Amino acid sequence: MSHSYFNINHFKRSYLKNSYLKGSLLLGVALILSSCSNTSLLTKNNGTQTLTQTQLIPAKSPTLVTAVKPVAHIVDWQEIEAAADKKYQDEPLADYYFNILTEAERNAAPWFYAQEFGVSIPEAQRRLLLQGISSPLIEAIAERLGATVAAIYYDNNDPDEFSIKVTTLSTVKAIPPKYVYHFKQKEFKSYSFPIYIQASSDKAHQQIFALQEKAWPEILKRYPDTQSIGFSPMTNTINVSIYRKTPDEVERQRIEAELTELVGHPVVVEFLKSRLTTL
Repeated sequence: MSHSYFNINHFKRSYLKNSYLKGSLLLGVALILSSCSNTSLLTKNNGTQTLTQTQLIPAKSPTLVTAVKPVAHIVDWQEIEAAADKKYQDEPLADYYFNILTEAERNAAPWFYAQEFGVSIPEAQRRLLLQGISSPLIEAIAERLGATVAAIYYDNNDPDEFSIKVTTLSTVKAIPPKYVYHFKQKEFKSYSFPIYIQASSDKAHQQIFALQEKAWPEILKRYPDTQSIGFSPMTNTINVSIYRKTPDEVERQRIEAELTELVGHPVVVEFLKSRLTTL
């Protein structure tokens, strides 16, 4: 099964050459918390817990209940910046970008990225460098926002601005919703990275992934020609690709509605005319 998640510690060598062609690069949030694992995609977070739905509690009268409003999580940008700065102090990155790629990969990656996303070669080089040095920054974001995060990804598709997008529970409050992190190391002082908080999800990453993990055996049982199952950070949906020689839109919509009900989270179904892999 394919998940569209990966571990930061796992992609040192193949990171850029595998990621520069992806429209949205998802960073498995739980993987970049303090205790990373190459195999476990989720870890329990001991930080602030946020209510994801209205809960009812008994009032004094046994026949009366009172709705409890979800607890708001306030984003402290200064705290995130300070945490990122500390990580960069502990992990110098002067040679990081050049150490993870061969010379051939460094030469080829910007050209492929520029072709895929319609930017200039210098802009592609700048974006790939930012990807190469942004791990501590993203770790700081994930650690501070904890269980409120649904997804963190690079938005490669905007030709005018390269940014980090963070989709969180709707209870998160970020004022302002955009923050620009400026790198402090002398080698990278001319670089900065915009960060956007999108407080729009009704579920956190752990919840979405748990629903996906629970449902995928049944999805494969119902549709043996399923080619891939994964989470799309840009749309906050679980994407299912199914092999069909003769795709039919009515059938696709029917399956999409069926799987959305099965999973308990929005599902997008795509029909493929050729097989990708066997799950």
